[in-house]
Amino acid sequence: MNSYDYLIVIEPTQTGFSAFSPDLNGCITVGETVEQTRKNMEEAIELYLEELIENGEAIPAPTKLTDQINTIGDLQNGTFIAFIPNHFDQLHAKSA
Repeated sequence: MNSYDYLIVIEPTQTGFSAFSPDLNGCITVGETVEQTRKNMEEAIELYLEELIENGEAIPAPTKLTDQINTIGDLQNGTFIAFIPNHFDQLHAKSA
């Protein structure tokens, strides 16, 4: 089974939290709590990857954590980073 762990960044906002993945351009979400935002991001990544598969586009490989930290720069107070695992075989089977 192919699996990648995508880095996500969760940042506090005035109304809760927002999240994005530096490897998946435009894949973002929000939530009222960190846990809700993480779950929403897991779903957003799954939908994002399903769309890539449906369109015959390549699935981007995640970059190394050290490269990501350099890309993100200084994390603000209250910002979290996490990894969201994705199993491409399962996604591909769902889209077939």
